[in-house]
Amino acid sequence: MTERVGMGGGSFPMGSSPLDIKRALVACQEEPLGAHCDDRKIFFLAEAQVHEVTVSPYTIDRTEVTVAAYARCEAAGVCTPRAHGQRDPRFDRPDLPVTYVDWDAARAFCAWAGGRLPTEAEWELAARGSLGRQYPWGEVYNGFLCNHGAFAPDPSDASDGFAGLAPVGSFPDGATPSGIVDLAGNVAEWVADFYDVDPTGTPHGYSPLPQVDPRGPASGVFHVTRGGSYEDDAPRMRTASRMPELGPKATVGFRCAGDVR
Repeated sequence: MTERVGMGGGSFPMGSSPLDIKRALVACQEEPLGAHCDDRKIFFLAEAQVHEVTVSPYTIDRTEVTVAAYARCEAAGVCTPRAHGQRDPRFDRPDLPVTYVDWDAARAFCAWAGGRLPTEAEWELAARGSLGRQYPWGEVYNGFLCNHGAFAPDPSDASDGFAGLAPVGSFPDGATPSGIVDLAGNVAEWVADFYDVDPTGTPHGYSPLPQVDPRGPASGVFHVTRGGSYEDDAPRMRTASRMPELGPKATVGFRCAGDVR
């Protein structure tokens, strides 16, 4: 199974400040379709606001779950077959992150592997650390440290060496100080939490109150994905970025977490 990294837990600033969101919008405006960034503002506002979160010790996979690992779960009769990836060689190499799996299938794999999906707070702590890094590797964006895309008519961007998926761990210099890789780019990752929206579909930001081991809303239509994918631009590579998803996609995968006993 995938190596898990022990996280000591602790407190960190979760979410984005007004200045963080302003900077994200400025970065978005530098993209080829930057004139349309106001259409995306609602998703940036879903990161507001900064609040202190305390997380108990846990473990998290060093890499995203691979096609090979998921295939072993399928062979064991536990995991459901992927929706489309097994019929497309672009998504079927054993060392690629597994895609075309929905949230339930990801959760089933993690249980089979002796773990669970990370909570959104656990994922963000792993990515940004106790001081609140903007990117897994530090404060400054570097497009050579992750498998990213672009906010453009063609979202693929091969300037990082990959126009599509990359084998897991292809960007070791973009790792966190704890050695966790691909927390920015490659595939967006399912986490355990539902994505909170109001009756009109407008996403909610966070409560400003401190929280301990938050689990998100008890139900919802969408689930949260974190980290951005090979089709996402620089603002989506930020450690606070969060997006809603419904079902299996070529750009969505996952990694597992575990409790410390």
